[in-house]
Amino acid sequence: MGATAHSQLHISVLVVEDEILTRTLLSKVLSAADFRVVGTAQNAHEAMHLFKTFRPQVVVTDIDLAGGPTGLDIAMAISKISPSTGIVFVSSIEDVRTIRPNLPAAPATSQYLNKSEVNNVQILIQVIRNAFEAAQIADLSKLTNFGWEINKEPFTDLQMELMRLISLGMSNSAIAAARFTTVKSTENAISRLAKKLEIPADDHSNQRVLIAKHFYRLSKAQHIHD
Repeated sequence: MGATAHSQLHISVLVVEDEILTRTLLSKVLSAADFRVVGTAQNAHEAMHLFKTFRPQVVVTDIDLAGGPTGLDIAMAISKISPSTGIVFVSSIEDVRTIRPNLPAAPATSQYLNKSEVNNVQILIQVIRNAFEAAQIADLSKLTNFGWEINKEPFTDLQMELMRLISLGMSNSAIAAARFTTVKSTENAISRLAKKLEIPADDHSNQRVLIAKHFYRLSKAQHIHD
């Protein structure tokens, strides 16, 4: 890419990513593409401090930030302060509901980039420009809508929550208590989930282990290497 194209991309960017290797790579690639990286943060507290200090034009954030507030939480907080700030979510999680139930909606102008595409400078440039331009012309009344839809197929929210609780090692009675329902209802729901996952109900299959493995597959983040 020539110097002329680079000069058009002098957009200030804040990077939010809890994994140091990915954070460093994102910052390196963005700087090489002539974006002005004003800072990097590993959690929501650092992100909001840097945002208020530097007021970047675009925030590039991971969705899952190691158990704290998510990138979606950060995006909604920033959109309330500055609707004209572009948001780019970077993640490799297949279904973001694996992080926790009842996640906030993504701002309507936000963009999504799979982590596997971070090294592709052309795609990264285009996604950031799209986020920046969309935020500049956004209808503020639409900022509570989804910028991109959470994939809810083929599992319902209840089934995702069941998988999450099973993966935490919770018993059927503990799951029933957490969901304010009966043990029988929980058993039936798990049975339907196992059938959907095509896990046989026999002595040779540990349904709970196989359900947990499927949940981990949905939530497994792909590491990025330079």
